[in-house]
Amino acid sequence: MDRPRGTDSFSWLYRTGFRTSYILLHIMGPATLDAAIDPRARRKREYLRRRELHRQWRESRRTDERTDQQEGTSA
Repeated sequence: MDRPRGTDSFSWLYRTGFRTSYILLHIMGPATLDAAIDPRARRKREYLRRRELHRQWRESRRTDERTDQQEGTSA
C-alpha cells in the first residue's frame, strides 16, 4: 500500500489544523446541527477516515518489513 498523500494525508500539519478548526468550530461555530450537515461532525468523520488510512498504511509497511526480514534470514 502506498503512503496516503494529498487529500488523504494524515501529516502533523493536518492534525494540528484539524484540532485548531475543531476547537474554533466548538467555540464560535453553529449550534449542534443534524449529523449530515454539522461541520464539526463532518470534520471528525474526515479525521477518522484519514487516521484509519494511515493506520492501514503503517500496518502494511510493518507486514512488508517482517516479510523482508524473514526472506533475508531464510536465504
